[in-house]
Amino acid sequence: MSYLLGRGSAVEWLRQAREADLVSRDSRWTIPYPLLEGSRTRLEPYLPSLSSLTRPLQLIVWCRDDRRRTTISQSHVITTQDGYYPAIRITDDLFSSTPEFTFLQMASLLDEEHLVLLGMELCGRYGIKAGNVFSRAQVCAPDMLVSLIERMPRVRGRRPARDAARKVIGGAGSPMEAALALILSTPRELGGYGLVAPELNHALLVQGRARDLWISDYITPDLLWEAIKLVIEYDSDLHHTASSRIANDARRRDVLTEMGYRVITVTTEHMRSFSELERIADIVACALGTSISTTDDTELNRRVAYQARMRRIATHPEELVAIG
Repeated sequence: MSYLLGRGSAVEWLRQAREADLVSRDSRWTIPYPLLEGSRTRLEPYLPSLSSLTRPLQLIVWCRDDRRRTTISQSHVITTQDGYYPAIRITDDLFSSTPEFTFLQMASLLDEEHLVLLGMELCGRYGIKAGNVFSRAQVCAPDMLVSLIERMPRVRGRRPARDAARKVIGGAGSPMEAALALILSTPRELGGYGLVAPELNHALLVQGRARDLWISDYITPDLLWEAIKLVIEYDSDLHHTASSRIANDARRRDVLTEMGYRVITVTTEHMRSFSELERIADIVACALGTSISTTDDTELNRRVAYQARMRRIATHPEELVAIG
């Protein structure tokens, strides 16, 4: 018999898992319904390896008779159309729901703004462990979210999951970077600026004289609008205080400038300022041949409120867990 982490427990495990645990050749499994259980007794040997996860652990089972609710674990029934659960193997008979299956489960627990940012995290190039953001390979993509949702029409939350998945942009390098991309690209009627969505951490081949400035063959700008040769580099206080990192960021800007890109730097202080975000959005809009200007107080108030919500969610990732 096996155990499958779901809901908030899966979010917690996925966000702190090592890259190797997520992309190894034998990490992805499909588990048949009858192999899952919620027994507290047989779960005991696995508890030490899950010590960093919030209690009660959230488990997925297929039969209502297997549901359990204790201070250690809670089990939830999910029925899929093909009789299998997509999972990532943790150890022996212990598994986590895949990023895309976890996203679908969380759709019944989170509002759309939280769900979209969770999708940005699951499809991003970062993890979060003990409150610290670390870099790792991208292990999921927005089209994988949509594909899984379409294959599971019976799972609760399918419709909001589908709507949110279509707003997710893959490749973000940090929660605040994800929030910035959403602030710029979310439709105006929802509080964003309605601009063309950027590519996030898309690899550019370093060419020409810029090759003399960069040790690698590729460079990955944070936010990229290739059609208009515009880049936004996000400098966070958390990751950019060391002198070596400051020098590297300056070199990145020099390389991108040499390659013909206009580079805008956005800091944490900019993210806290409505007027600064208006200025940055206006630069992007002008480059795209459009405008963000408005005299509508209602729209301005929506922008202020939406930006505040995005900042809060990005700086409080625990809100995306929604244990229970």
